[in-house]
Amino acid sequence: MRPAAVAAAFLRMDFVEDVSYPLWLILQHLALIVPVFIYYFIGELVGSAATVGGDYFTFAMIGLAVTTVLQAALTGFGWALGRAQDRGTFETLLVEPVPWTVLPFAMNLWRVLLGVVSGAIVFAIGLALGAQIDIGGVPAFLLILVLGLLASVGIGTVTAAFMVLSKRAQPLVVLYGLAASVLAGALFSVEQLPRALQYVSWAIPHTYVINAAREALMADPGSFTVPVGTAVIALGVFDAIALTGGLWLLSRSMQYARKMGLLSGY
Repeated sequence: MRPAAVAAAFLRMDFVEDVSYPLWLILQHLALIVPVFIYYFIGELVGSAATVGGDYFTFAMIGLAVTTVLQAALTGFGWALGRAQDRGTFETLLVEPVPWTVLPFAMNLWRVLLGVVSGAIVFAIGLALGAQIDIGGVPAFLLILVLGLLASVGIGTVTAAFMVLSKRAQPLVVLYGLAASVLAGALFSVEQLPRALQYVSWAIPHTYVINAAREALMADPGSFTVPVGTAVIALGVFDAIALTGGLWLLSRSMQYARKMGLLSGY
């Protein structure tokens, strides 16, 4: 079966399931409105500082929107895998003529699209409240965001590989996503972190995506920035390592689980 057909099938299946519960879907996106207003009023209260540039609200809005998108890509495959485990459909899925290497992308596609919509809602509300965005930096921002999404999918695939064996790895990736948003400076400058944590932040893809996005979209992104070119190179390396390693680990874990009879427990 062609990868495009597999992805389309999973996308349709997840779409039909989510729209069957429209209230949950609406509330999920409405929940994004409250944080945007909170950071708007915080920005009005604190004004601006050298570390966050001339506009804290725009600074925080970009961090919140990018984190929302990356978190969806990070947890989407694990979420879909956990759902299949709970329903007992995972083993049935594996006997279908679907390459294992396609699953992290196909099973994650709907969650990524929802994350992108959520991020767009955050941006739309932010712009309506007066956030200042440099339109000329949007193409560079989109490139950085795509590379960041691939890195997040790769990391999510690594944790899902352990989830196949332990059935309990999903909380770890959620914890990683929360820690990454803090260390990457989603709502404050990385310069405000202790020196040791600043070094750790350079090992996290979120840092490059969020801070390069501010570099591309803000006239004054603050004192801590990541040049777009640097972010593209770093994220390209992250993508190659995370995706290759994640797919290899997933394949090995599937083979081991099948050999040891662990899949029959689903």
